[in-house]
Amino acid sequence: MSTSDVLAVVAATVVTILVVALAAVLVALTRTLRDLRATLNVLEHDAIEMLGDARASVEDATVEIDRVERLVTSAQRLGDAKRAIATPVVKAMAFGTGVSRAAQRLREGEAPPPRSQRPPRRRSSAS
Repeated sequence: MSTSDVLAVVAATVVTILVVALAAVLVALTRTLRDLRATLNVLEHDAIEMLGDARASVEDATVEIDRVERLVTSAQRLGDAKRAIATPVVKAMAFGTGVSRAAQRLREGEAPPPRSQRPPRRRSSAS
């Protein structure tokens, strides 16, 4: 065998080894891609389920927000009504208390104290 024949055999052997190695890499890559495709399918399925759950949660939250908004509006209306009623009621109660004290003093024959002995009037801050 000549030197060129030996080099041809060595080259053929190296090429064969490279082809076998490349085939093994391709088989491993094919398996990996197959596993990746299966994982992506599972991920897609789970993501679609999660989006459905999220949509349902958002719809529930929207319903609850509307409910809370109605409650807040009702509470504001009640507060406005309470303020509208409270001022005249408080004035009427104060007037009634004053009249009953004056009537009681008149029945007992007690004269009102002179102005200098009367306690100072308090001003109400809720005018």
